Amino acid sequence: MKILIFHQHYLMPGAGGGSRFNEFARLWAEAGHDVTVIAGTADYISGEIPGRYRGRWLSRETDGAVNVVRCFTPAGYARSYLRRMISFTGFTVSAATAALLHRRSDVVIATSPPLLTALPAWVSARLRLCPAPLIFEIRDLWPESAVTTGVLSERSLLTRALYALERWACRTADCINVLTPAFREDLVRRGLAPAEKIIFVPNGADLESLSRATNGTAVRARLEWSDHAVFLYAGAHGRANAVDQLIDAAALLADRPDILIACVGDGPMRASLDRRARQLGLRNIKFHGSIAKSAMPPVIAACDVGVAVLQDNPTFRTVYPNKMFDYMACARPVLLAIDGAARQLVEAAGAGVFAPAEKPEQLAAAMRRMADDVAGRSRMGAAGLAWVRANATRAFLATRYVSAMKALPEPPHVQRGIPDFVKTTFDRAFAAAALVVASPLLVTLALLVRALDGAPVLFRQQRPGRFGKPFFIAKFRTMRDARGALGELLPDELRLTRFGRLLRATSLNELPQLWNVLTGNLSLVGPRPLLMQYLSRYTPRQARRHLVRPGITGWSQVNGRNALDWGEKLELDVW
Repeated sequence: MKILIFHQHYLMPGAGGGSRFNEFARLWAEAGHDVTVIAGTADYISGEIPGRYRGRWLSRETDGAVNVVRCFTPAGYARSYLRRMISFTGFTVSAATAALLHRRSDVVIATSPPLLTALPAWVSARLRLCPAPLIFEIRDLWPESAVTTGVLSERSLLTRALYALERWACRTADCINVLTPAFREDLVRRGLAPAEKIIFVPNGADLESLSRATNGTAVRARLEWSDHAVFLYAGAHGRANAVDQLIDAAALLADRPDILIACVGDGPMRASLDRRARQLGLRNIKFHGSIAKSAMPPVIAACDVGVAVLQDNPTFRTVYPNKMFDYMACARPVLLAIDGAARQLVEAAGAGVFAPAEKPEQLAAAMRRMADDVAGRSRMGAAGLAWVRANATRAFLATRYVSAMKALPEPPHVQRGIPDFVKTTFDRAFAAAALVVASPLLVTLALLVRALDGAPVLFRQQRPGRFGKPFFIAKFRTMRDARGALGELLPDELRLTRFGRLLRATSLNELPQLWNVLTGNLSLVGPRPLLMQYLSRYTPRQARRHLVRPGITGWSQVNGRNALDWGEKLELDVW
């Protein structure tokens, strides 16, 4: 399988940060798949551009067996939020160039944030004579998380544009992968995607490398941790991470010289955090800066407790922080100051302790209890490792992801890209012309329905469109609303009017559906849209009829229509 991934922050060799797709890409390539990643040139942590990429629009390289195309990205990603938006936009433009130059793929994956990554992925998947299925992966809810953390104003034009882009990305993708069940619930609740369009391949851990790191004695000596009970925070130091709550907890633990809080990582807030700790004269919290991803397993193995913190923000109750899985894979208990989905997982696994976010007093109290409970730490660490082995190894998740890719409809059965554009343009042009030409007939029929059968003239009913999305189909009304003594509708044959029978026999009752074609809900030719309640009854093969727009007429209509049974009709619909 040829897999194309769009990931602006795909890590460079030795760089720190989230390595989810570095590991997935490696495992897929080792399994024999042809994997290409289109990524940015800016370092994820610092935002700086390595010298080998400067002045180049596209740079091709390999990461083991993975092909990587590094695309021009403006520098200064970490300096300000404005520079960050400029970086996202610059990558989107250069990545679109790489998308157009890339050969055909069997599946395209866009991973967000940044949300703009969906645009070049769409170019690669859709602007082809042979379109490819598109998976849109949501690692964080954008722009919601930017709004709730105060980075963006909820009512700003930019925020509204990003919400529109989010809706478009979810609608245009063939499949959406989410990293937590809470993300799926949010998308369904907001109507961005039906549940059946969403898959769940969460974060996990590279158990092979993490579980080997068992001896942390040398690391403890090098980092001057000595015999302390070390609480390790390994991650970004940004506004959303709220690492300052660890400084506040350290101040409350001044009477416990045996407890040390160690912070590993970098970000826009690290310098100010380090400065604040020094100003307070705290000796029980250390900021070690960034450490290469490959060197992190021994560091995690050397700590006593892994710490995961974020802002007290409703959006963050939907996330699984990746560092949590790394701690568990190293058999280290987790001290979690993130409520919601992550808390549910940790408590269900018996892998750690929860403390409310941005409540330093309760965070410090939890540290005291865990420092004193050596046996409890060992028990929680073992439980966390067992959970990861059973549910969240990278190898297991990579295989699960590939299975989801193989289950996607393959072109040309997916009505997408250039063929879809040409067909839709023709349909709408024909429908517009037909409505003009047939307008005298339409008006005459409407007047006759009104005169002979009364109001309303049109019959409107909800039907499933492409991908099962409901729309209202329009026809000339052919039946009366006749009811029995108990208020129930009479059988169709008793409600069908004489003029309605004529309209049905000549199919003239279908003419108002030209308006549905003009609005893009119907095509001229396609499977006839049936009732909404039938959606749950289709076999997987029969459900493929909804990969294209339904039509006014279709293959089953010209090959027997009412002479066919339902099985034969549905088979012809997916022929």
